Amino acid sequence: MAANATYDRALGLIFLVLGIGAMWHAQSLQVAFAADPIGPKPFPTIVGGVLALAGAALLIRPERMAWHPGSWSKVAAVAVASIVYPEVLIPIGFVPATSLLCLVLARALGGGWVQSIIASAITAAAIFALIDVLLGLPLPRGPLGV
Repeated sequence: MAANATYDRALGLIFLVLGIGAMWHAQSLQVAFAADPIGPKPFPTIVGGVLALAGAALLIRPERMAWHPGSWSKVAAVAVASIVYPEVLIPIGFVPATSLLCLVLARALGGGWVQSIIASAITAAAIFALIDVLLGLPLPRGPLGV
């Protein structure tokens, strides 16, 4: 089953509008107390920006994509991993939980085992360093302390 360029462009337009709307709305967010050092605006602004860029890319240049046999099992694996992730985040900690989620994503995208394991560990550690260490926003450390 191949994708239709008209539907891709329509979806791109929807994503672009949603992304711009999210960024615009994020600028109105306020916190009544100073509990968060960076405030509530950056995260929805970044997510809205990524969504708007993805929408613009689809709108400008939709790609034809064909589903291959086995695609649904990969989609199911990613969906299950995404549902399980918040359940294991606190018990095992951010780095191991995020590494496992990234591993499932990398394998679903066709990565080899060794490359996927290395990339997953580096990705989880980099995100942890950025959020916990650099921004000072504590993440769950789990029983191993990471």
